[in-house]
Amino acid sequence: MSRLGAARLGLGCASYWARSDFPEAQARAVLEAALSAGITHFDTGASYADGFAEQRLGRLLRELGADPERLRISTKIGTVRDARGRPVKDFSPQRILDDVGTSLRRLGLERVSVLLLHGPNPDLLNDALRAVLEQVRERGLARQVGINAHLATIEAAVGDPDFQVLMPFLSVREPQAGAAIAAAGRAGQTVIAAGPLARMSFRPPWRDWLTRPSGRWYLARALARSPRSLLGNRALRRALDHPDWTPAQLALAWTLEQPGVAGTVFGSTRPEHVRELAEAAARPLPEPIRTRLALLHQRRDA
Repeated sequence: MSRLGAARLGLGCASYWARSDFPEAQARAVLEAALSAGITHFDTGASYADGFAEQRLGRLLRELGADPERLRISTKIGTVRDARGRPVKDFSPQRILDDVGTSLRRLGLERVSVLLLHGPNPDLLNDALRAVLEQVRERGLARQVGINAHLATIEAAVGDPDFQVLMPFLSVREPQAGAAIAAAGRAGQTVIAAGPLARMSFRPPWRDWLTRPSGRWYLARALARSPRSLLGNRALRRALDHPDWTPAQLALAWTLEQPGVAGTVFGSTRPEHVRELAEAAARPLPEPIRTRLALLHQRRDA
């Protein structure tokens, strides 16, 4: 397996992987598979499992003999719990400084490679926010700062030197960010695509979802977010059909070849799935698949 393609991948250490009831041995095996495949980017967030994701990631990397300071570790701040336990956004300067310190302690790091604002609206990208982010960089708490958000905020940040890294959502099912990503790449910003597998809505893995505890959890989330998406898209299912590739591999390879995309972050709870995607990252997307998807997206935009 080539490790060159895997160098463009990041493992998302969130969702079910971050839950305390996901067995520690399995969480460790997923990280071990990623490291063995050549993945060096690990992405997490302060709000994932109320901080347990950061703690688990830092602890397990060290148990596996990896030096987190030599890896690319990104985390996200800005999502907090209100008095009733509901997730809300807080990008106030003092909260940012406090949360960065908390995240570093959980991870066991002096600095993160990338600190991402987690889902701000465009109007929050104000002077006070920029000043505190510059303070974070000057203190050496993060090498780079950036944004993980939906398209409107990403578009507002394209070409903005205060944000060196952008993490938009991009997939074969949701390709709308393509133009903004290409523009960000031309502007010299690093773009890491999030959600390249689109929660497998184009080919729901029913057997895994119905037979695994993690699968039932993902199914419940999919039902809560968009029940209609589970019906899939017949045209997209046909487009992602190749005898030598899985649909997930094809979706990942498509994301990686989009203009401006430096890499992509995916989540997994199975070591074999990590290895499967790392293998795909080293292979060019088959031309028939590229053509089918281009035509499909053109019809969608028409």
